[in-house]
Amino acid sequence: MDSTGGFRYNSRWDGSTWFIIGLVAASGVIPCFMDDGIWPVVICLAMLIFVLVSFLSIYYRIDGDNLVVYTFFRPTAYPIGKIKDIRQTDSVLSAPATSLTRRLAITFTDRNILKSTMPLIISPVRQEEFICRLQAVNPEIHTPTSGTSL
Repeated sequence: MDSTGGFRYNSRWDGSTWFIIGLVAASGVIPCFMDDGIWPVVICLAMLIFVLVSFLSIYYRIDGDNLVVYTFFRPTAYPIGKIKDIRQTDSVLSAPATSLTRRLAITFTDRNILKSTMPLIISPVRQEEFICRLQAVNPEIHTPTSGTSL
């Protein structure tokens, strides 16, 4: 628990996250060896800073009855009481998640919450603790059998 009374979960970083950062950093190093001036280096460094800030700004908070997803420091609240189920997914859909593995797909009972039938895909660290905290607020959340690890 932090000073605001909620629980914060950073987005998980995995090999895919580090690959993207490495790719952007490598593309920023290449102009350093060319004789094209300083602007390509500045642009590549700005891209690297943008990617890092974007990745670092994705996190999730459980505040009372809401799951708040922060993307680029902009919060979006989802009612925990409307969560129908949480399951593991390997989907590569665009989502507020920094990893491509160990992602969770959250579906809601009311499709107006996301304004689509697609699930909310996130990748919090400490997933089992995260799910337990959500189920403490809404015990009706369906998850895979307890024998399988999330």
